[in-house]
Amino acid sequence: MIELEKAFELIIENCRTMPEIELPVHECLGYVCAEDLYAKLDMPPFDKSSMDGFAFKWAEGRNEYINDGIIPAGEPSDEPLEEGHCIAIMTGAPLPFGADTVIPIEITEKAADKIRFTNPAKMCANVSYKAEDIKKDTLILAKGSRIRTQDIALIVASGYSKVKVYSLPEIAILNTGSEIIEPGQPLDYGQIYNSNGAMLTVMAQKIGINAEYLGIADDNEKSLSSMLSIGLKSDILLISGGVSMGEFDLVPKVLLNLGVKQIFHKVRIKPGKPVFFGKTDKCLVFGLPGNPLSNFVGFELFVRTAVRKMTCSEIVLPVFSEGVISSQFKHRADR
Repeated sequence: MIELEKAFELIIENCRTMPEIELPVHECLGYVCAEDLYAKLDMPPFDKSSMDGFAFKWAEGRNEYINDGIIPAGEPSDEPLEEGHCIAIMTGAPLPFGADTVIPIEITEKAADKIRFTNPAKMCANVSYKAEDIKKDTLILAKGSRIRTQDIALIVASGYSKVKVYSLPEIAILNTGSEIIEPGQPLDYGQIYNSNGAMLTVMAQKIGINAEYLGIADDNEKSLSSMLSIGLKSDILLISGGVSMGEFDLVPKVLLNLGVKQIFHKVRIKPGKPVFFGKTDKCLVFGLPGNPLSNFVGFELFVRTAVRKMTCSEIVLPVFSEGVISSQFKHRADR
């Protein structure tokens, strides 16, 4: 039996790096960036209006301007704005030459060919200036960063259509146990539904991986050998159950017969102590105890650590924090 810290160390030592691929930005959510990304342009790329209103050159005490028409977003005006004139402008439209201020339409009123301000305007108000958010060549996302929803908009706005990322590992999930049956089938006495298969599949999806579910292997060497052989073709094989000390816990033995090198078996943690970790040239193998909570803990501690390391994530190890239980619960002394 080894300590948790040693288990992390051994997992990290035995992970290989996934190959780099290039993906359209809208497909990169959840992937780890394989390159530093720098802004290809200033943001905003020009002085622009941040409100629907009227653009004009501010003059102290003046509250009435001649109306020169309108500038829609995406259609900049080539004509400089004369002093004493204003022009209607939409949010995001480039500020016309000669203007330095925008007044919101809500505090204006039309008077023939003029626009009158019902409240005084502040000089340079409601203008977003070129590069005030991000300057060209600024680092916007570092190599090793996991791409989040909010990063997608930033990457596109910075001039990228594709990004190099680390490919995600293929994960296969195999449940074991002759007493386990799939949801939806009638239960006989002594049988239970396969809750772990669904949970592990969703946990993989949560980190961006569509895992391949292999089904349920019976507690005999023939069934296990056949189905484990299929799973070993993946980058990561997750096995639920069959790794403890019972007479029918045959998974470690069958894995060794299939050429899997055992790295460790049992970690000093509760729940999840009997966890198995091994590898082939291509595949990392995690055998998780069949208890659902042990499955959950094993995935969060060990499988996610492996995925983060394989994809060169900036943060590899799980982050622990202490908490206080808010309600009473019964506790068995041996658990």
